[in-house]
Amino acid sequence: MLINKIELKPGIIVLELSGPLQMGVECKRLELVFDELIRENHTRVVIDFSKVTKLDSGGLGKLVNCFSRLKTAGGELRLAGTTSMIDGVLKLARADRFLKAYPTALEAADSFPDSSSAPSS
Repeated sequence: MLINKIELKPGIIVLELSGPLQMGVECKRLELVFDELIRENHTRVVIDFSKVTKLDSGGLGKLVNCFSRLKTAGGELRLAGTTSMIDGVLKLARADRFLKAYPTALEAADSFPDSSSAPSS
């Protein structure tokens, strides 16, 4: 699995995943990226699933773990580009109740409360 990290908007990091997110190396890689984000105080994160080919129970568990760690750090996690297969896994585990998914990374980024800047008029 590859992870591409981009700052879509100021203070909002998008992790573009590609390949399978499953138990083992992929989960550890995601965990290390989250360690780095939290260390750098990046607490508004979108995970883009549009190129994820598989999500197993280990991957789902790691996703929930990352959500919890971000929440503890005062942050929020959004999902974007989930496929019907991934939506099915989230619904089956009832994780769709707290992991909010959006069609695109931009829509997910727009869903964060704008706490970083005041409107300029």
